[in-house]
Amino acid sequence: MRTRVKVCGITHHEDALAALNAGANALGFIFSQSPRQVSPDEARSIIERLPPFTQVVGVFVNEPREWVQNIICYCGLAAIQLQGDETNEYCQAFDVPVIKSFHLESTLALDRINDYQVSAYLLDTQVEGISGGSGKPFDWALLKNKTFVRPVIVAGGLHTGNVSHLIQHCFPTAIDVCSGVSRSARRKDPVRLQTFFDAVADADRLRVQVPAESGQEDILKASFDRQPLVEIQGRRFLLNALTEQIPATPAELLREAARRVCYAAQFPPGTKLVGEEDKGGGLLAAVSLLSGLPYGIARWYPSGLEGQVQVDFDCEYTGGSLFLNGVEPGDNVYIVDDLISTGGTLVGLVCAVRKAGADVSGILCVVEKRNYGGARRVFEATGISVQSLIEVDVSGEHSVVVGVNY
Repeated sequence: MRTRVKVCGITHHEDALAALNAGANALGFIFSQSPRQVSPDEARSIIERLPPFTQVVGVFVNEPREWVQNIICYCGLAAIQLQGDETNEYCQAFDVPVIKSFHLESTLALDRINDYQVSAYLLDTQVEGISGGSGKPFDWALLKNKTFVRPVIVAGGLHTGNVSHLIQHCFPTAIDVCSGVSRSARRKDPVRLQTFFDAVADADRLRVQVPAESGQEDILKASFDRQPLVEIQGRRFLLNALTEQIPATPAELLREAARRVCYAAQFPPGTKLVGEEDKGGGLLAAVSLLSGLPYGIARWYPSGLEGQVQVDFDCEYTGGSLFLNGVEPGDNVYIVDDLISTGGTLVGLVCAVRKAGADVSGILCVVEKRNYGGARRVFEATGISVQSLIEVDVSGEHSVVVGVNY
C-alpha cells in the first residue's frame, strides 16, 4: 500500500509545484496564526494556478464556523484540518471532508479519538502553547496495538532520516510533513522534498507489514520446524531454506524474516546495523532495506582499508578473525544475525563494535539452537541479552520448534 503524503505550510506557488512534482498527494494551507500563515487571497492566488485535481487542505485552529466555511468556498478547499479544541459536533458542520488533529503525550489521549466522526485522524506532538508545526515527533510506540475507526495521518518532526522507520513500524495511511522539507519558516526546499519522497517510496516498496493474522501459515516458523539435522565432519547442520539455502531461499521467506526482525527490534532512529557476511549477510541487507538503516559488516578476511577493526572469534563451525567495516566511534549499533548456536560469532561482533568505539544497544537473531547455550555465553561475556524470534531443539533427528517469540 502506498503511503499518502500531505505537504503542509505552503506559502508560495513555486513551493506548491515543487511538492507536487516530488509526489505530494495534498497541499496544506494554514489560515490560523502560524509562521506559515497565509491570507485567503494569498492562498487563492496559489490554488488557482495549480494543476487540475490537486487536493488542497485548509488548516484552522478554533476558528468560527462561518469564517471557515467562507474560506472553503472562496479558496476552493477540498478538505479542512482542524488543529484546535473543536468538538465532534463542530466537525459535523462542514460539507467537505474533515481531518481532526489530536496532540499526543500519552495513551490517554488516544482513548477519545474514535469518538470523532470525521474523515481521518491526524496525530501530532503535544507541545505546550503550540497547536501544530512543532517540528518534533511524538513517541510512536503509543500507537502500538491501537485500533482506529478512521484512517490515520501521522505528523510531527518527520524528515528523510526517520520517515522510513515510521512507515514500517506504525503503518499510517498518510503522513504530514512540513519543517522536514523546508529551508526556512516559509519556504520549501526542492532537494529535501525529493529526498523525502524517495525515502517514502523506498519504505513503501519494502515496508514491514503487520504480522500474519491468526490462521494464516507462519512460513518462518515452518521453515525451522521438523527439518532434517545432518552431521558432516563433526558439524551438525540444521537444513533449512533461510540459513543454509537448502532448498534455495524464497524471496517471501527472506522478506518475512526481515519483517519480523524489524517488528521485534523496534530500531530507534539513528541506529546502525551490524552483522557478519557469512550466513547472516543476506538477512542483514534485507533488514537494512526494510528499516532504512545503514549497516556495517564483519568480513572473514582483511581488506587493509583504514578503520577496519580485527577481533578473534570461535563458533560452532569455525574460528579465526573477524574484520569489521563501517562502524565509527559513538555509533549506536544493533547486531542482527540469522542463527545463534554457541554464540562465539556474536561475542566477536560485540567485541569488534566496542573496539571501534561504538555501543551495542541490542542483539537479535532469527533462530536460537536451544541445546548449545549460546545466549547464556553471550550474556556472560558481554552483558547483553540475545533476543531470538524462534527457538529450536536440535537433539533428535529433526528440529523441533519449542518457542516462538513474536
